[in-house]
Amino acid sequence: MHKRPLHVTELVASKFVDGQLRSMPRTLGEGIRRSLSDLGRPFWTYLAAALFFNFGMSIFFFLYNLVLLDYGYSERFLGEARSAYALGGIAGAIPAGILAQRFGLRKTMVMSLGMVVLLMTGLSLFVSTAPQLCLGFLGSAASTAWSICSAPVVAQVTTESNRSLGFSLNTALGIGLGVVASLVASRLPASFAGVLPTATSGQLKQAALLVACGIIALGLWPASRLRLAPVPPREKNLYPHTPFLFRFLAAMAVWSLATNAFSPFFNAYCAQFLRMPLKQIGVAFSASQLSSMVAILVTPLVIQKVGLVAGILYTQVAAAIALGCLAQTSHVSAATPVYVMYTAFLWMSEPLMFTLLMNRVVPSERSGAFSLNLLVMSLSNAVAAPIAGGSFARYGYPTVLTVTAIATLIAACLFRLLVGGDLSPKTRPEPEVLGS
Repeated sequence: MHKRPLHVTELVASKFVDGQLRSMPRTLGEGIRRSLSDLGRPFWTYLAAALFFNFGMSIFFFLYNLVLLDYGYSERFLGEARSAYALGGIAGAIPAGILAQRFGLRKTMVMSLGMVVLLMTGLSLFVSTAPQLCLGFLGSAASTAWSICSAPVVAQVTTESNRSLGFSLNTALGIGLGVVASLVASRLPASFAGVLPTATSGQLKQAALLVACGIIALGLWPASRLRLAPVPPREKNLYPHTPFLFRFLAAMAVWSLATNAFSPFFNAYCAQFLRMPLKQIGVAFSASQLSSMVAILVTPLVIQKVGLVAGILYTQVAAAIALGCLAQTSHVSAATPVYVMYTAFLWMSEPLMFTLLMNRVVPSERSGAFSLNLLVMSLSNAVAAPIAGGSFARYGYPTVLTVTAIATLIAACLFRLLVGGDLSPKTRPEPEVLGS
């Protein structure tokens, strides 16, 4: 069968398309290069400090629960330690803002990093009950100062034209490093076995925690070299008092209680219930982080397809169903992909909820509304963690996960009931997503 000769217009079109396809990688590469070159040296200096901080903290918290389990602690104490950490974050928020206003962003970040290194080192070495709770509380308070300063620093070291790119790179760095950090953390203890042949499993993991603290300490050098303008006088925070915000915070409290009942215990679940080796836990956690990053990237498509409120409902219900499936799973081969789907839907719902909140308050009240939202989420985490930890220790993972999945489904329906019907055509959200 002979092919039909191409018409001259078809020939020109095919040449044009072929040329466009061949030049596309070069064009995209040139656009990316120009965009990145617009970000000045101060931004890359901050990003270097953030790289060390996020990478070290990701390694630390991947192994932290496993160290406590090796030293004989149960999930009950893991929940108590998580609650102490959440309360430390709440307690440190206001002092962090005062320090940033008094000493400036750079000095506050350097002080925060130094305190985090010292307190996390103590947390790695002293594994008795009282030091764990006290140092965890103080370490969280210190790290909160870094988190509070990060957004203003990114805003200051970028311009209006490249600010969104700067925030996107900062967010992507945090998630992407989690993928790599879990793989590194799962292999670090074994790498010390040859150097410390008589060390126990817990001691090898403690050595890895100290390495994580050293990585965090490396961020002190770029952080100290940041050159930032003085912080302007603090404006009065405006906290909205609208019926929508009260309903939103009530729904967020229930949702956070349900979802925070399992998220902090994933590595313990893998080690205690599934009996997964450390390297396999690292692979599973990396896959979940990667799925979370992809989920965030496709969230704008969800809004365009089904709308903001429906998107929140669908992703929350999907997360509840995935958690219910995980509760009925006892095999590693099935648990890993189910958990990956659960985290993807969980992360996808969060920026949708934040977008709804930001779209429903006036610009002057957004900071206050978001602060109240973070306070509610932190308090819910502080309450959920010890209750869930004690329940896992007493009733086992399948039973508690089943109850948690039902609670998550109820929280999703409650969210839709309380805030979903409050959107009129005049206040319908724009199809945009704020980074979580």
